[in-house]
Amino acid sequence: MAIRKKSIQFWTFWILFQGFLFIFGWEKQRRDFGLRLLNRLQLSVYSSRGAGLCLAVTSALLILPVCRNTMGMLRSTFLGRIISFDDSIFFHKVCAWTILLFSLVHTNAHYVNFFNVETRLAALGIRTWQIHYTVSGGWTGHIMLMLMFFMYTAAAAQVRHQSFETFWFVHHLAIVWYLCVFYHAVDCFVKTVEGTCRPYYSWMYCLAVCALYLGERIYREIRGRRPTKITNVILHPGNALEIQWDKPSMQYLPGQYVFINIPEIAPMQWHPFTLTSCPDERYISIHARLVGDWTKEAARVLGQLGEKRDFTQVELRVDGPYCAPADRVFEYDHAILVGAGIGVTPFASILKSMYFKHQRGETMRLKKADFFWVNRDKKAFEWFQSELSNIENMLPSHMLNFHLYLTEKLDINTIHNYCVNADNEFDPITDLRTRLSFGRPNWEQSLAKIRDQAMGLRVNGNGKLQIAVFFCGPPAIAHALGNACSDLCSNVVEFSFFKEHF
Repeated sequence: MAIRKKSIQFWTFWILFQGFLFIFGWEKQRRDFGLRLLNRLQLSVYSSRGAGLCLAVTSALLILPVCRNTMGMLRSTFLGRIISFDDSIFFHKVCAWTILLFSLVHTNAHYVNFFNVETRLAALGIRTWQIHYTVSGGWTGHIMLMLMFFMYTAAAAQVRHQSFETFWFVHHLAIVWYLCVFYHAVDCFVKTVEGTCRPYYSWMYCLAVCALYLGERIYREIRGRRPTKITNVILHPGNALEIQWDKPSMQYLPGQYVFINIPEIAPMQWHPFTLTSCPDERYISIHARLVGDWTKEAARVLGQLGEKRDFTQVELRVDGPYCAPADRVFEYDHAILVGAGIGVTPFASILKSMYFKHQRGETMRLKKADFFWVNRDKKAFEWFQSELSNIENMLPSHMLNFHLYLTEKLDINTIHNYCVNADNEFDPITDLRTRLSFGRPNWEQSLAKIRDQAMGLRVNGNGKLQIAVFFCGPPAIAHALGNACSDLCSNVVEFSFFKEHF
């Protein structure tokens, strides 16, 4: 209920905010006596101006969520308790869809305006085609629409996952798009009868935020080029590539992520990966599944596919770390960690950190963690088998419980082997003490069981038991988990749901 309430609050605020901008722009145009000649066009010109103000403000807001360092700094202030900066990519998408909506309103209203200027304000002697193709507002608008078509298409999840390079390069057409924004109102379509321009000065809003973004990009390039040395590369079963490196200048928290660049592959491309090492280890590492062009080429360049090569001679650039939802796990009494496939990576770091904190006898607010790992390939459990085995042996069950699921359809030989060795101390597939479950978890039942077991934990001042659920994986599971968390919230228990976003 609490999660749905937050969603309803956000959408209510966003719709009211955009509605206010639209009405303000509409009324500002309608009530301006100096624009009485243009206002003879009535609804179409009012609509174009209302949508134009929404576009001016939202185009500036669009860039803020991708200013990661700024978002990270704001997240560490009191604003981090009010605004969910971890959902910055979601907000970026909301801004993009809002821009698309008002672009359609703005464009179609102006098409009507241009036609009416020629027919109803014929005394001005302006033809429709002139405004379309010779006035800056017309030709820049058409260019922006064309660029949006390419950027929105390349940003589709299927394109992004199969060819991140296509998404990355096409998305940088936004530079041209913002140049068009800056030039859009130069010729000034909205003028008073005296010839005075009445612009929204949208270029000023956007220029300020673009300057902030440019500063961030420069800082990220400088930070990413600080000395980094690859110390080890491992290709795990299930096509998971592990890269270990040493970078003395980098300080991080468990659950955070970085951007990786290998100039030999593509000098301009930076790809996000969650850190799988923890601060107590002597090296820093990531794990990447070989599913896209870049990851496969990285494995080849690092000598793990094709001919053997000396990976120590490969230049690696690392930008980060950046804040992520999971880096707040130690701020809760009880955490539920859910990873699907390679989505286990942020929790590998957290579990290892719990292990080292327990070894040192360090006092933690986090008293209990339940770790779920869902895989459709039994070989994937080998990625972190040794680490999970150590953690399972060192951390007592009142601190950590494993819940391992395999959704793969097993062949007859594997089933036979599993049945024969079912009574062994260790699971025949994972080689861990925790028994493997088959099929998909019933999230509502699983979380309800954990809730009932956790009711004896220390509660906060308002009498509610706070349980945090952290997830990294595909949207379908995220949706099911989010619904389960909402359904299980009550007057005595509150589930907080956090999903990784890249």
